[in-house]
Amino acid sequence: MTTDKPASGYYGPKAYDSGHLPQQKRPAPGANPAQPWFNQKADRKLPWGHTEDVVPQIIRRRNRPEILRKFEKNPLPFGDLQTHQRIDHECYRHATAALRTRILLFFNAFGNPFVIAFMMLPVTIGFFSHWRLSPPDETFGQMLIAFIPILAIFVGPLIACNLIPSALFKLFPRQLIKPDKGPLWELNRRTGLVTVFHYDKKGVWGKTGQPEEETAPFYEFDAYTSNELIHGGGVVHTLYLVHRYRNILIPIGTLIGKTNPEECYALWDLFQNFMDTSRPLPDIPLWEEHRANDPITAEHDRRTNRPPRYWRDMDNETWKQKNEEMGLQVLRLNTPGRLDIMRNSWAYSPRPRPRKPVASRQATE
Repeated sequence: MTTDKPASGYYGPKAYDSGHLPQQKRPAPGANPAQPWFNQKADRKLPWGHTEDVVPQIIRRRNRPEILRKFEKNPLPFGDLQTHQRIDHECYRHATAALRTRILLFFNAFGNPFVIAFMMLPVTIGFFSHWRLSPPDETFGQMLIAFIPILAIFVGPLIACNLIPSALFKLFPRQLIKPDKGPLWELNRRTGLVTVFHYDKKGVWGKTGQPEEETAPFYEFDAYTSNELIHGGGVVHTLYLVHRYRNILIPIGTLIGKTNPEECYALWDLFQNFMDTSRPLPDIPLWEEHRANDPITAEHDRRTNRPPRYWRDMDNETWKQKNEEMGLQVLRLNTPGRLDIMRNSWAYSPRPRPRKPVASRQATE
């Protein structure tokens, strides 16, 4: 899906356009400075272009219409807390919460009702098995009292992990819900630049309080999926970007965690589509409220009569169906088999052939 640019000059000279790639230096095989030798051999490089309109599962779940409607009613759930995260029509700027917040959220995850229900299953099976084998004079109440210590050992810590962080967040929100020192990285659609923020106490940040920024055009990065063995013989994957000529590595896969390769392919397609100024913004709930602010997207929506609240007004049953269709589309992705459009932009520079030494005339005589 491509469109004619309605506002020339809105996008910067380095903006990514999949239909017009600038000529670049051909990378030498195995000479990427940001990748260790093992990763160069083990990890898989993903091709550019020929993307599909897909979204990873965790991003779909976090930005479903039901959640967006809640944010519309309460856009500032934590008051006037200023975070460093920014997601709009111009950029995707990633930032994390402060360490204290992340620690509490980590423990709170163990108190998830699904985790508690999973741990209750063996306790419940053991209780009814004991009930069937118990002597006739033992009442149900006596057995229940006998199982309370076992229940407390298995489920008590999980319930505490749920209640204690939740209570602390409600009692001390300003002290515990804090952003980290600043953003980590940014993909800017309008300028076409990728920025990495460095926080070196002995460098610029330690002297001025401002992070040191390292920027490069988006089309100079390549995407890789890593492979990691886990307990039981399984393999999980994560996605990261590596600059082709400089020592810059961005672990964008932290947005979806360690997962199957298809989810990594979907994330790579998502960010290519977001940065590509030859097409509108990805038509997903995450960017719907910002579509009117991007010239190409606004022109596309005007021509196609797209409803401005297509996702936000969608009922839960329709969203469930759309989400399942997207999940099947993600599972069918075969990104490694695509042709790489970036190869067409590499400048051809033939390697000098080694010249054989010519014997001197005196030596031959």
